[in-house]
Amino acid sequence: MEMSESSKESFDRLMPAGPPASDDLFSRNLLDAAEEVIYFKDLESRFVRVSLGCARLHRLTQDEMVGLTDFDLFDISHARSAFEDEQKIIRTGEAVVNKEERERWNGRPDTWVASSKFPFRDHDGTITGTFGISRDVTRRVLAEQESARLALATQATNRRLTQVEGQLRSVLDGSTDTIARYDLALRYRYINPAGERLRGLRLDELRRRTDREIGMQEHALALWEPALRRVIATGRPEQVEFWLTNEGNEGQRWHHTTLAADREPGGAVVGVLASTRDITELKVAEQALAHQATHDHLTGLANRHMLMEKMEQALERLSRAPRQHVLFFVDVDNFKSINDTYGHDRGDKVLVQLAERLTTLARHNDTVARLGGDEFVILCEGVSNLAHIRDIGNRFVAALAEPYREGTTVIAVSASVGAAMTDDPTSSPSDLLSRADGAMYMAKTNGRNQFRLRDG
Repeated sequence: MEMSESSKESFDRLMPAGPPASDDLFSRNLLDAAEEVIYFKDLESRFVRVSLGCARLHRLTQDEMVGLTDFDLFDISHARSAFEDEQKIIRTGEAVVNKEERERWNGRPDTWVASSKFPFRDHDGTITGTFGISRDVTRRVLAEQESARLALATQATNRRLTQVEGQLRSVLDGSTDTIARYDLALRYRYINPAGERLRGLRLDELRRRTDREIGMQEHALALWEPALRRVIATGRPEQVEFWLTNEGNEGQRWHHTTLAADREPGGAVVGVLASTRDITELKVAEQALAHQATHDHLTGLANRHMLMEKMEQALERLSRAPRQHVLFFVDVDNFKSINDTYGHDRGDKVLVQLAERLTTLARHNDTVARLGGDEFVILCEGVSNLAHIRDIGNRFVAALAEPYREGTTVIAVSASVGAAMTDDPTSSPSDLLSRADGAMYMAKTNGRNQFRLRDG
């Protein structure tokens, strides 16, 4: 689509001559390579220039975006809200910073973005339009919703804007993301203030030096340098995730970087453009969700899914290294009466303490799991003989028979423990679990608070 005469006039007003040609080329390179959603609009909120990422989001080319408005692209309710925000910016000159909003589409699923919009001014200070940048935060929002559904609190992912530039110098300077430019020898040519803070050095101290020369950690360099060289060699974009240890080794911060080729007018690659954001909070949320999928929410022990997976792996190892595995099945005696007498909250505390006792007795490579309710299972690999098995089982019984104490409250507890063993790699986890359950039932019917072994 060619730009209409009115759009051309709007573009000329919105993008007046001013910056040196090299800066304009730099900004064009950034916009034409940037995956971030960046756009300029005129006084009527028509698009006059957009980043590659913005065009791709709308499944159009950058040229096809020129002259369109949000009413051509979004559901009318979202388009109207965006139009009102932009017209208010034009009237008041006040920016809208880091506004999280839900984008409603026609025929596409809704998405969530964090947007910042600013007035665009001519050299004499006259507002000639608006410009903005938005970051898709759908992944974070969905992760938070899933965490809430599982009733575990996760920290809200820190929403950071990634901004690119040239004529976007003001956006760059206010960005919390790092924007850097490298030459063919991987030396810095530019870095924004956020990058200076991350590196702990000013641009004049970084220029013409490499990340290796300024002391980037070796494990990060092992990913970082090859990725930069591949972009230079192929001209194709790269995505890199790496972590850095904070000063004093006080934790890790995760970073995600988009790399794109920096090209001269003829198309030759002359360096690399790097946009880096901090994704530590997102990593924490994802790790919390992964933990929830494999662990019991009350005790933190392995859940049934993880136990069965560990059992399958243990049985498979028997085919390579013959030895004997034992599965202990624990059921708390008369637990219903504890709940009825002291309440479910106190009952949960009892279960947590019993889980801690089992974990303390287990070896570091044993798997301690809660199946649900008052049932626990301990998988012990490589147990030497029957005497050893009975000793372990009796120690579990003795440890679980210690009264639960909290302040002046003392609750008598005990458990019945059964065990089944195998040295057969063709055994099934469900069969081994069933035999251990049967041994526990024998202990129950023979008076509780004791251990029974089923070896066949």
